[in-house]
Amino acid sequence: MRFTIGKKINNPAPTNAAVVVRDLHKTYHLGKTTLPVLRGVSLSVRKGQFVAMVGASGSGKSTLLHLIGLLDKPDEGEITLDSRAAATLSSGQRHRMRCRDIGFVFQFYHLLSELNVLENVALAAMVDHSTLGWLAQRGQQRKRAATLLDRLGLGGRLSHKPKELSGGERQRVAIARALINQPKILLADEPTGNLDSNTGRQILDVLRKTNRELGQTILMVTHDATIAEQADHVLHLLDGRLVE
Repeated sequence: MRFTIGKKINNPAPTNAAVVVRDLHKTYHLGKTTLPVLRGVSLSVRKGQFVAMVGASGSGKSTLLHLIGLLDKPDEGEITLDSRAAATLSSGQRHRMRCRDIGFVFQFYHLLSELNVLENVALAAMVDHSTLGWLAQRGQQRKRAATLLDRLGLGGRLSHKPKELSGGERQRVAIARALINQPKILLADEPTGNLDSNTGRQILDVLRKTNRELGQTILMVTHDATIAEQADHVLHLLDGRLVE
């Protein structure tokens, strides 16, 4: 059975599910060429679960993560996040859910070079406030950012700029930025892909610690099977389909 955008779900998502995806399809149109990327993907991630998704380059891993993170919309299928159907959300509601309920960690950090470590992390909290609201919350949010960074071993680097940090330190800053709004779901797209194996293991340890101590639901994309094996559950994506 194929679900379409906005169609009512007859069998509702499990109450303990953070993410439910049903029969997701996504095709990109490049001029006269059509490129099917996802071909009917269905999955479920429980609250507090750490799930890794592996697959070769071009298998659709990042596309799936972007759809779950509400950065794009599927052609067909349904996405439910914390019991809320993505298709029913207005543009403003999607924006608020991205800010408050979903944290993103990417391979290439995306830190602002002109800001220091503390400012980069606090910036993610500022986005969800009005100017007056941010002025009222700024001290509290900066304190929270400093606490997060200290938990991640960066308490002595708050005033450093990104160019003064190692790759592993930059990724830990990116993780702190993703956690500053206390999101229910953390989406990590190749978080160790730009790092050497030893630093990659350290970042994985940070994610596992976050999962255990904060009960964070994590969906991580990786091409490294060794990294993926450290998660609670591993999904395999091949040519736009999940396979056993």
